[in-house]
Amino acid sequence: MTTIAPAAIADQYTLETATENNFNKDLGQDEFLSLMMAQLKNQDPMKPMENGEFLGQMAQFSTVTGIEDMQTSLDAMTSTFASGQTLQSTQLVGQEVLIESNSMSLLEDGTTGGSFELANSSGEVNMDILNSAGNVVQQISMGEYAAGRHGFTWNGTDKNGDRAPPGNYTASITSQQGDEFASATVLTSRVIDSVEFGNGTNTILNTRQGESLSINDIRQIRQAVGTNSSSSEQ
Repeated sequence: MTTIAPAAIADQYTLETATENNFNKDLGQDEFLSLMMAQLKNQDPMKPMENGEFLGQMAQFSTVTGIEDMQTSLDAMTSTFASGQTLQSTQLVGQEVLIESNSMSLLEDGTTGGSFELANSSGEVNMDILNSAGNVVQQISMGEYAAGRHGFTWNGTDKNGDRAPPGNYTASITSQQGDEFASATVLTSRVIDSVEFGNGTNTILNTRQGESLSINDIRQIRQAVGTNSSSSEQ
Protein backbone atom coordinates (compact mmCIF):
# COMPACT_ATOMS: atom_id res chain seq x y z
CA MET A 1 0.00 0.00 0.00
CA THR A 2 1.41 3.30 -1.07
CA THR A 3 1.53 6.03 1.54
CA ILE A 4 1.09 9.64 0.40
CA ALA A 5 2.67 12.20 2.61
CA PRO A 6 0.36 15.03 3.70
CA ALA A 7 2.96 17.55 2.64
CA ALA A 8 2.84 16.26 -0.95
CA ILE A 9 -0.96 16.67 -1.03
CA ALA A 10 -0.63 20.18 0.34
CA ASP A 11 1.99 21.05 -2.25
CA GLN A 12 -0.20 19.68 -5.05
CA TYR A 13 -3.08 21.97 -4.27
CA THR A 14 -1.12 25.01 -3.13
CA LEU A 15 -2.16 28.10 -5.09
CA GLU A 16 0.51 30.32 -6.47
CA THR A 17 0.84 33.43 -4.39
CA ALA A 18 -0.49 36.39 -6.30
CA THR A 19 1.93 39.19 -6.75
CA GLU A 20 0.79 42.66 -5.96
CA ASN A 21 0.29 44.69 -9.08
CA ASN A 22 1.45 48.25 -9.08
CA PHE A 23 -1.67 49.96 -10.36
CA ASN A 24 -1.52 53.59 -11.27
CA LYS A 25 -4.19 55.30 -9.21
CA ASP A 26 -4.02 58.52 -11.21
CA LEU A 27 -6.50 59.02 -14.04
CA GLY A 28 -4.66 60.47 -17.00
CA GLN A 29 -5.98 61.93 -20.23
CA ASP A 30 -5.71 58.63 -22.15
CA GLU A 31 -7.55 56.70 -19.43
CA PHE A 32 -10.28 59.32 -19.30
CA LEU A 33 -10.82 59.23 -23.06
CA SER A 34 -10.90 55.40 -23.04
CA LEU A 35 -13.57 55.41 -20.35
CA MET A 36 -15.54 58.03 -22.24
CA MET A 37 -15.49 55.98 -25.48
CA ALA A 38 -16.52 52.84 -23.59
CA GLN A 39 -19.40 54.75 -22.04
CA LEU A 40 -20.54 55.96 -25.47
CA LYS A 41 -20.36 52.44 -26.98
CA ASN A 42 -22.31 50.78 -24.18
CA GLN A 43 -24.99 53.37 -23.54
CA ASP A 44 -28.66 52.53 -23.96
CA PRO A 45 -29.72 53.52 -27.53
CA MET A 46 -33.09 54.59 -26.14
CA LYS A 47 -31.43 56.78 -23.50
CA PRO A 48 -28.35 58.35 -25.05
CA MET A 49 -26.09 60.41 -22.89
CA GLU A 50 -27.41 63.92 -22.66
CA ASN A 51 -25.21 66.67 -24.10
CA GLY A 52 -25.19 68.49 -20.79
CA GLU A 53 -23.84 65.49 -18.91
CA PHE A 54 -21.21 64.80 -21.56
CA LEU A 55 -20.04 68.41 -21.63
CA GLY A 56 -20.03 68.48 -17.84
CA GLN A 57 -17.66 65.52 -17.66
CA MET A 58 -15.36 67.03 -20.27
CA ALA A 59 -15.36 70.38 -18.44
CA GLN A 60 -14.56 68.66 -15.16
CA PHE A 61 -11.58 66.85 -16.67
CA SER A 62 -10.36 70.02 -18.38
CA THR A 63 -10.57 71.88 -15.07
CA VAL A 64 -8.50 69.27 -13.23
CA THR A 65 -5.89 69.22 -16.00
CA GLY A 66 -5.77 73.01 -16.07
CA ILE A 67 -5.24 73.21 -12.30
CA GLU A 68 -2.34 70.76 -12.49
CA ASP A 69 -0.71 72.76 -15.31
CA MET A 70 -1.26 76.01 -13.43
CA GLN A 71 0.33 74.56 -10.27
CA THR A 72 3.39 73.54 -12.29
CA SER A 73 3.67 77.06 -13.70
CA LEU A 74 3.28 78.62 -10.25
CA ASP A 75 6.00 76.37 -8.81
CA ALA A 76 8.37 77.42 -11.58
CA MET A 77 7.47 81.09 -11.05
CA THR A 78 8.07 80.80 -7.29
CA SER A 79 11.49 79.27 -7.89
CA THR A 80 12.42 82.07 -10.28
CA PHE A 81 11.19 84.72 -7.84
CA ALA A 82 13.20 83.16 -4.98
CA SER A 83 16.38 83.19 -7.08
CA GLY A 84 15.84 86.83 -8.04
CA GLN A 85 15.15 87.84 -4.45
CA THR A 86 18.31 86.06 -3.30
CA LEU A 87 20.40 88.00 -5.83
CA GLN A 88 18.76 91.28 -4.86
CA SER A 89 19.28 90.64 -1.15
CA THR A 90 23.04 90.13 -1.48
CA GLN A 91 23.34 93.58 -3.03
CA LEU A 92 21.88 95.14 0.13
CA VAL A 93 24.83 94.21 2.35
CA GLY A 94 26.46 97.44 3.56
CA GLN A 95 23.57 99.58 2.33
CA GLU A 96 21.42 101.93 4.40
CA VAL A 97 17.67 101.28 4.28
CA LEU A 98 14.60 102.98 5.71
CA ILE A 99 11.98 100.93 7.55
CA GLU A 100 8.71 101.88 9.22
CA SER A 101 9.96 102.34 12.78
CA ASN A 102 10.32 105.30 15.15
CA SER A 103 13.35 103.78 16.92
CA MET A 104 16.75 105.30 16.15
CA SER A 105 20.28 105.09 17.53
CA LEU A 106 22.40 108.00 18.70
CA LEU A 107 26.17 107.55 18.70
CA GLU A 108 28.70 109.27 20.97
CA ASP A 109 29.28 112.00 18.39
CA GLY A 110 27.08 112.94 15.46
CA THR A 111 23.43 113.24 14.64
CA THR A 112 20.58 110.85 13.88
CA GLY A 113 17.27 111.10 12.07
CA GLY A 114 14.98 109.60 9.49
CA SER A 115 11.85 110.50 7.57
CA PHE A 116 8.15 110.94 8.20
CA GLU A 117 5.13 110.62 5.92
CA LEU A 118 2.01 112.79 5.77
CA ALA A 119 -1.14 111.71 3.99
CA ASN A 120 -2.33 115.33 3.79
CA SER A 121 -0.84 118.80 4.02
CA SER A 122 -0.52 119.87 7.61
CA GLY A 123 -0.20 122.82 9.88
CA GLU A 124 2.48 122.71 12.56
CA VAL A 125 4.54 119.50 12.74
CA ASN A 126 6.06 118.67 16.13
CA MET A 127 8.60 116.03 17.11
CA ASP A 128 9.24 114.61 20.57
CA ILE A 129 12.44 112.65 21.25
CA LEU A 130 12.06 110.08 24.01
CA ASN A 131 14.76 108.03 25.71
CA SER A 132 14.57 104.30 26.49
CA ALA A 133 12.73 105.08 29.76
CA GLY A 134 9.99 106.92 27.85
CA ASN A 135 10.97 110.38 29.07
CA VAL A 136 10.91 113.32 26.62
CA VAL A 137 14.45 114.67 26.24
CA GLN A 138 13.82 117.08 23.35
CA GLN A 139 10.85 118.78 21.65
CA ILE A 140 11.20 120.30 18.19
CA SER A 141 8.71 122.41 16.20
CA MET A 142 9.40 121.80 12.52
CA GLY A 143 6.83 124.06 10.81
CA GLU A 144 4.28 123.27 8.11
CA TYR A 145 4.64 120.53 5.51
CA ALA A 146 2.89 119.40 2.36
CA ALA A 147 1.67 115.84 1.91
CA GLY A 148 4.40 113.29 1.20
CA ARG A 149 7.68 112.09 2.68
CA HIS A 150 10.05 114.46 4.46
CA GLY A 151 13.37 114.03 6.23
CA PHE A 152 14.24 115.08 9.77
CA THR A 153 17.45 115.31 11.80
CA TRP A 154 18.16 115.42 15.52
CA ASN A 155 21.52 116.86 16.54
CA GLY A 156 21.61 114.82 19.75
CA THR A 157 21.06 117.63 22.26
CA ASP A 158 18.39 117.67 24.98
CA LYS A 159 16.03 120.49 26.04
CA ASN A 160 18.82 122.10 28.07
CA GLY A 161 21.20 122.12 25.11
CA ASP A 162 23.38 119.40 26.61
CA ARG A 163 24.57 116.38 24.69
CA ALA A 164 22.27 113.39 25.23
CA PRO A 165 24.01 110.10 26.08
CA PRO A 166 24.42 107.58 23.25
CA GLY A 167 21.77 104.90 22.98
CA ASN A 168 18.37 104.14 21.51
CA TYR A 169 15.76 106.86 21.23
CA THR A 170 12.23 107.14 19.87
CA ALA A 171 10.88 109.87 17.58
CA SER A 172 7.19 110.72 17.96
CA ILE A 173 5.95 113.08 15.22
CA THR A 174 2.50 114.67 15.09
CA SER A 175 1.00 116.94 12.45
CA GLN A 176 -1.77 119.49 12.86
CA GLN A 177 -4.89 118.53 10.91
CA GLY A 178 -7.47 121.23 11.50
CA ASP A 179 -8.05 121.56 15.24
CA GLU A 180 -6.38 118.23 16.09
CA PHE A 181 -2.94 116.65 15.91
CA ALA A 182 -2.49 113.26 14.24
CA SER A 183 0.45 110.88 14.44
CA ALA A 184 2.67 110.70 11.36
CA THR A 185 4.33 107.56 10.02
CA VAL A 186 7.99 107.59 11.03
CA LEU A 187 10.76 105.90 9.02
CA THR A 188 14.25 105.42 10.43
CA SER A 189 17.44 104.04 8.93
CA ARG A 190 19.19 100.70 9.37
CA VAL A 191 22.38 99.32 7.82
CA ILE A 192 22.24 95.78 6.39
CA ASP A 193 25.12 93.80 7.83
CA SER A 194 24.44 90.27 6.51
CA VAL A 195 21.87 88.13 4.69
CA GLU A 196 20.57 84.70 5.66
CA PHE A 197 18.85 82.40 3.17
CA GLY A 198 16.13 80.04 4.35
CA ASN A 199 13.76 77.76 2.46
CA GLY A 200 11.88 79.19 -0.50
CA THR A 201 11.55 82.96 -0.30
CA ASN A 202 12.42 83.20 3.38
CA THR A 203 15.32 85.67 3.23
CA ILE A 204 16.43 87.36 6.45
CA LEU A 205 18.28 90.68 6.46
CA ASN A 206 20.36 91.22 9.60
CA THR A 207 21.01 94.85 10.49
CA ARG A 208 24.01 96.40 12.17
CA GLN A 209 21.60 97.53 14.87
CA GLY A 210 20.84 93.89 15.79
CA GLU A 211 17.43 93.54 14.09
CA SER A 212 16.18 90.98 11.56
CA LEU A 213 14.19 92.25 8.59
CA SER A 214 12.53 90.88 5.47
CA ILE A 215 12.52 92.40 2.00
CA ASN A 216 8.94 93.59 2.60
CA ASP A 217 10.07 95.67 5.60
CA ILE A 218 12.22 97.95 3.44
CA ARG A 219 10.61 101.22 2.38
CA GLN A 220 13.66 102.90 0.86
CA ILE A 221 17.21 101.97 -0.13
CA ARG A 222 19.85 104.66 -0.11
CA GLN A 223 23.60 104.76 -0.43
CA ALA A 224 25.46 104.33 2.82
CA VAL A 225 26.74 107.45 4.56
CA GLY A 226 29.93 108.75 3.04
CA THR A 227 29.07 108.13 -0.62
CA ASN A 228 27.69 110.55 -3.18
CA SER A 229 25.16 108.32 -4.95
CA SER A 230 21.51 109.28 -4.89
CA SER A 231 18.88 107.28 -3.02
CA SER A 232 16.42 104.87 -4.62
CA GLU A 233 12.94 104.21 -3.29
CA GLN A 234 11.13 100.87 -3.13
